[in-house]
Amino acid sequence: MIRRILALAPLATAGWLLAQGAAAQGLPIPGFGNTGSALPVAIEADQGVEWRQNEQVYIARGNATAKRGDTTIRADALHAHYRKTQDNRQEIYKITAEGAVKITTPKETITSDTAEYVVETSVFTLKGRPVKIESGKSTLTAALVVYNSKSKVATVTGGAQVTEEKKRVRADRFVAFFKEEGGKQSLKRVEALGNVVITTPTEIARGNRGDYDAESQVATLSGNVRLTRGDNQLNGDRAEVNMKTGISKLLADEGPSTVSRTNPAEGKRVRVLIMPGQAESGKGPLDIPSPGAENKRTGRTDQKPNR
Repeated sequence: MIRRILALAPLATAGWLLAQGAAAQGLPIPGFGNTGSALPVAIEADQGVEWRQNEQVYIARGNATAKRGDTTIRADALHAHYRKTQDNRQEIYKITAEGAVKITTPKETITSDTAEYVVETSVFTLKGRPVKIESGKSTLTAALVVYNSKSKVATVTGGAQVTEEKKRVRADRFVAFFKEEGGKQSLKRVEALGNVVITTPTEIARGNRGDYDAESQVATLSGNVRLTRGDNQLNGDRAEVNMKTGISKLLADEGPSTVSRTNPAEGKRVRVLIMPGQAESGKGPLDIPSPGAENKRTGRTDQKPNR
């Protein structure tokens, strides 16, 4: 088992990027999803607002905007569907936006082709080529983003990618789980599923699945894990990074691996390929003591006592 592996550094980055990118999904929702809020929804448009009373819908066209609190939705066209309450007031239960959609809050900017929020299901849906969510230095892009504010789960699919400066995490799908305490929503954990690729300027990490636990701050890459830096490569079943302690591990699951089935007693192994000239200190991806280095520090030798 290799205890410290510098090539696992991108996993720590992945955990942070997934956290930043997924957290952005939930923030715009409260502005329009809180039906108990006293804040009104202000709708404006360059080409006017059409009121279809029989259909109970407002249609705004031409640089249309819908604003509630500090959340604003802009689009070529906005549809605000409403219904009458028992005291004969209008209550908006669904808002759809089409064409050049842009959603802004104090902390992020979201762009997409279409957007829809349905109060009954508490589901917010963004579709685009691509959907882009920018929050601070991080950007999330995907073809489809769906957030359920009841279950507090966001699903991101279709070329899902999170970037921050020169770091990037890609996967077939991201699933982010949130929690709410004291009226504030925070990230609980993130899953990256299918063809996970984590890229930094110096390393590339690949696996079938990535997980980030926000509470423990542990990022895990699992399933046919391959870590590459230059010509050096490490293969294993799982890779873990504890972002609190900075300790990284490349692990093999229990049981025989593909390469050792001819001798099951060997069990699974971590495989490291170090190319000549790249394993020098500070130049390669590994922080692995050279043979005898640990013994030299402790004063021990590899020689067995004579019997």
